Amino acid sequence: MCGIVGCKGNMDLRKYLINGLKDLDYRGYDSAGIAFILKEKINVYKFKGTVENLESKIPNHIDSDIGIGHTRWATHGVPNDTNAHPHLSFHQHFAIVHNGVIENYKDIKDELIQQGFEFKSETDSEAIVNLIEYYYLQNNDVLKSLFLIGQKLKGSFAIALLHESEPDKLYFYKQASPLLIGVSNDFNLLASDAAPMIKLTKKFIDLEDGQYGYLTSTNQFLFCNGRPIDIVYSNKEPELLVKDLNGYPHFMLKEIEEIDIVIKRIMNHYFYEDKFHFDSKLIEAINECDHVTFIACGTSYHASLIGARYFESLEKNTSVFIASEWAYYPKFLGNKTLYIMLSQSGETADSIRCMQMLSKLGAPILVVTNTKGSTMERNATYSLLLYAGLEVAVASTKAYSAMITTLALLCEACKNNIDVIDDLNNVCKSIRKIYFQKEQILQIARQIKNSPDVFFLGRGYDYEMSLEASLKLKEISYIHSEGVPGGELKHGPIALIDKNVPVIVFISDKIVALSMRGNIKEVESRGAKTFIISSRSLKHEGDAFVVDDTPIYLSPLLKSIFAFYLAYFVSLEKGLNVDKPRNLAKAVTVE
Repeated sequence: MCGIVGCKGNMDLRKYLINGLKDLDYRGYDSAGIAFILKEKINVYKFKGTVENLESKIPNHIDSDIGIGHTRWATHGVPNDTNAHPHLSFHQHFAIVHNGVIENYKDIKDELIQQGFEFKSETDSEAIVNLIEYYYLQNNDVLKSLFLIGQKLKGSFAIALLHESEPDKLYFYKQASPLLIGVSNDFNLLASDAAPMIKLTKKFIDLEDGQYGYLTSTNQFLFCNGRPIDIVYSNKEPELLVKDLNGYPHFMLKEIEEIDIVIKRIMNHYFYEDKFHFDSKLIEAINECDHVTFIACGTSYHASLIGARYFESLEKNTSVFIASEWAYYPKFLGNKTLYIMLSQSGETADSIRCMQMLSKLGAPILVVTNTKGSTMERNATYSLLLYAGLEVAVASTKAYSAMITTLALLCEACKNNIDVIDDLNNVCKSIRKIYFQKEQILQIARQIKNSPDVFFLGRGYDYEMSLEASLKLKEISYIHSEGVPGGELKHGPIALIDKNVPVIVFISDKIVALSMRGNIKEVESRGAKTFIISSRSLKHEGDAFVVDDTPIYLSPLLKSIFAFYLAYFVSLEKGLNVDKPRNLAKAVTVE
């Protein structure tokens, strides 16, 4: 869960490395560093803290045309200057930046120590660069050394590598962690995703696992299993990848207020000329399957819970699993099962592990992702893109809404029910109304910001959405919160309700509205401070916030806007880093 950049060629190296790391700092922000070759010597600058801290301490001009950079989310070793990347090899012939986790690094480290190597950091990454140097001292061939580490290392590793004696080559290796090449006429680029490169090129190489090679100023050389391979180029959509606040104080606020635009964009991609436009083979696979299994993590898991309800309306048996659990305790529910995997990045390590297991069995997999060319999107049987645009804030908002929208459209396409288009257009109008009511949500945030615990209650769609509401509050305000089904209160959680504990209640469904009002009385009688978020036809006097009525299956799209704003304002009121909460990173590319 780190960010890598690299470049070779005729360009402003310092500008690209620093701006590129700023574009990637949502992937990690414990420390940052760069390395470049000047007069056959590798120069390294790395420091604990932000990219801005690094920027203030490096030369204003770097007279080199080859360099690498890194912004870190710590896995092995605390954040400090020593553990920051890049790492030099023991004899200082090589410098490396690494994203991923090496499972057998301790064994490798012990073997290299026996060979006289010394280590300075606590990281697994230093074991990689020393192993490369060890092989290189034996064979005097960097490419062969890269091939050999691919046989030796266990785990995930995307690396960019400098060799002091070859300032004309930028080396790389990709295994189970994202890495892309950006191609131009007189320079070539590397990065963990397209965002740092999209302003400089639209032409890319989406690297596959096991591929390695090097870049010169004008060419790319790609290998796999010791042999050169043909290169396949792809294009990216720049308007969906530019990182720009556009006058907003935080990316999270900007991304919340892009949700109606995202929903419209998804509709335009999958419905036009009065017809749904999904792959006919995908629709056929859905119609023919008996069971639909969702596998996902975090926010994507919560969107999957909503999606499972949609597929139940198609009379499918459904199940939803957390990827990190399914990977170790898999459940295969027959040959007529369609597996659906949601991932904003398309690089989620736990989900990729599950996908690899399913692919070996030949199981059909639909991947729903925001990232074209990602590992999951490339290896899926079917894929649907979210078209949400770049999401920078670590706490996902518009990707969650995009997943729900896409799954709703897909299921209604299976029924050929075009009423969903009117429903979604009305949802967009209602979302825009909430944008102008956010001051009311700020006032609620001020009432709960100092609470150690917050509970969210709901039933049906509201319960599943409350799990996401709870996650958002945890992520960026550091308040302990739980999403609880209204009927489960008396089976344990009500023991935690005490005087002035905030309880936020969602009421969207008339079938359970009276039951939820009864649950409200239960917590209020124990001293809880309640905030009821209701749909207009179900509102009571004193409800804290009211949203428009919408068909129940789309209610999470409206109520979640309230939840996103609430988390944002609580974090803001507490003076926390809204976009970059502690201990978290955007793309979870390690297990």
